[in-house]
Amino acid sequence: MFGWNRKNYRHLFDAITDGMYFVDCDRTIQYWNRAAELLTGINAADIVGRTIEEGGLPYEDDKGTALEAFEFPVALCLQKKKNISKSFYLKSKDNKKIPVEESVSLLYEKEKVSGAVAVFRDIRHCISTIEQRLKSEKKERLIPICGWCKKIRSDEDYWEQLETYLTNEGFGIFTHGMCPDCADKIFEKKIYLESYQNICKSISGSISLDEVLQLIVTNVVKVMSVKASSLRLLNRDTKQLELAAYNGLSEKYAHKGPVAYDASIDDALAGQSVSVYDIAEHKDSKYYREAMEEGIRSILSIPLRFEKEVIGVLRMYTTEPVKYTEEDLKFISAIAEQGAIAIVNARRFERAVSREKEYLRVFEEITKAVSSTLDFNEMLNMIVQKIPEVMGLKGSSLRLLNEGRKELELVAYHGLSEKYVNTGPVSYDASIDDAMAGKPVSVYDVTEHKDSKYYNEAMEEGIMNIVSIPMRYQNKLMGILRLYTSEPPRCKEEDQKFMSAIAEQTVIAIVNAKHFETEISKEREYLRVFEEVTKAVSFSLRPKDVLDMIVRKVPEVMNVKAATVRLLDHTGEKLTIVAAYGLSERYLNKGPVDAEKNVTEALKENPVAIYDVSTDHRIRYKAEAEEEGIKSMLTLPVIARGKVLGILRLLTGEPREFSRQEIDFTASLAEVCGIAIANASMYEKTKKEYDDIMKNMDGAVLEGE
Repeated sequence: MFGWNRKNYRHLFDAITDGMYFVDCDRTIQYWNRAAELLTGINAADIVGRTIEEGGLPYEDDKGTALEAFEFPVALCLQKKKNISKSFYLKSKDNKKIPVEESVSLLYEKEKVSGAVAVFRDIRHCISTIEQRLKSEKKERLIPICGWCKKIRSDEDYWEQLETYLTNEGFGIFTHGMCPDCADKIFEKKIYLESYQNICKSISGSISLDEVLQLIVTNVVKVMSVKASSLRLLNRDTKQLELAAYNGLSEKYAHKGPVAYDASIDDALAGQSVSVYDIAEHKDSKYYREAMEEGIRSILSIPLRFEKEVIGVLRMYTTEPVKYTEEDLKFISAIAEQGAIAIVNARRFERAVSREKEYLRVFEEITKAVSSTLDFNEMLNMIVQKIPEVMGLKGSSLRLLNEGRKELELVAYHGLSEKYVNTGPVSYDASIDDAMAGKPVSVYDVTEHKDSKYYNEAMEEGIMNIVSIPMRYQNKLMGILRLYTSEPPRCKEEDQKFMSAIAEQTVIAIVNAKHFETEISKEREYLRVFEEVTKAVSFSLRPKDVLDMIVRKVPEVMNVKAATVRLLDHTGEKLTIVAAYGLSERYLNKGPVDAEKNVTEALKENPVAIYDVSTDHRIRYKAEAEEEGIKSMLTLPVIARGKVLGILRLLTGEPREFSRQEIDFTASLAEVCGIAIANASMYEKTKKEYDDIMKNMDGAVLEGE
């Protein structure tokens, strides 16, 4: 093949930094360059002269599963007669997975395919370069930032906090602290800095709102050496300060009664950072007696502010009047500011987590329900029942798209009356238009469409809104999942994402169920035919009848053009056709097939699948096959008692890659052919022996007479 062993070629190809090798039409490796040796760790001397099946090429997919020889790019190139490019992993000698890309082209000699040349390269550097380029593109962007408040303008022209922007850009989740420079400016005492950092660290390590609140009051008592501390959050509806956490107070005093807007709130709203209240000077106050019993002399109140809004009050209680220094008040205000931020963040997080948990629970429940059955109708009914149940809706329905009739055909529903669901056919509507336009959810307010076709029926059913979620599979619209509510639905972005995820899970389940039903149906048909043939074998001693049945049944159940059975003669070298179906006499009489490479391989007990009969070198009668309309071929050995008796061959009218299921089924039928022939041979042999015995016995009786 082009004289690859010549010195000048070897020097040239060995100088190439990419791995290169050549295979002939028999898929035997004829050349292996130096770069291929370095990349794979396989020496040329150990692989040249071997087929790709024997060479032990360490190719794997992204899951670490070794590629089969028929999945190798060179095998695909030779089989499909076109250039192939494929990415996979190469397992090195030290068990490292190296991402590689292999490209294969056909080689021609005198306008005939003589083999293929493959080039593969290590693409780790390319992957790294792409990652660096993406990072570089981010760095080179101009980001508008406010010189005063330091807010950043996002791509949607919305000004947002620096922390929010950086979090959305993937720089992590931020918490607040204090840099040493600011600490030196605000605090003169290092003890405050250390205490502040400890409090911030404790607070930032917690996400639970209750835990954050308790950490604040506990650390304030500890750091400030006061009797007690409490934290009250402002309820603007009731105009009261509601107790949220306390430390160092008795339950009796902490729960003495409601605290309405008081002087500390007035001070906070007036702009004061701290309000000091001496109990002894306010004997007429509401809880004077309770404070005296508790041993409280003064109360220091610090407003909790978030973005200029007062959200509550942090209070410290002392047993003696205390004169706070400016540094003390600055420190306490900083603690209050940190506490306010932590409270708001914890509230947001708990709301988000609560919603996410609910969504996760619903999604898991529906997924579990979907995966618990493969019965198509049972699965659809379960989906439409579960969704209203877990989301608190009136009902739901599932309609699949019939493109031919331009209608949404009802396949399952729950929570709706038969009268409503059977009001009439639903043609392509606004929800389909929205889905085609790429919208994830379409909300239809029934009350705003009084002229709609089924308005009266919807009102009678108590339906106010219909939410339609398109179900897509591989970018193709397959149907609509509809949710019915008796009140206006809330469709925030996270709700839409959740509903879209449910629809996606549903359509995957539908596709899987359909696929399962198709496969089960095929398996059942295979089993029926196999039982029918084996029954014929057990009741018939005429192998010709059984073989004729097989060649008729196989095309019917496997959707192939034709089938033939050829058996070896007494010499064991010549094949004679004994049963055929679906082929012309002209093709059957084209000539002997004994020397065809696919036949010789099958006679060695190896199934042979040929994708393209017109180009495969293992086919002898290509012109006759083309005239007969034969595109692909499967040849299997007929074996009985360990001896090859002949071949069973399937022929298709369209190019076809035979599945493992089809090959196994055909192999089973080939085995039945062998059993039928062996049974008939055994019967003939036994009958002859019996006739000989009876003949001898007749002679013995005559002599006795």
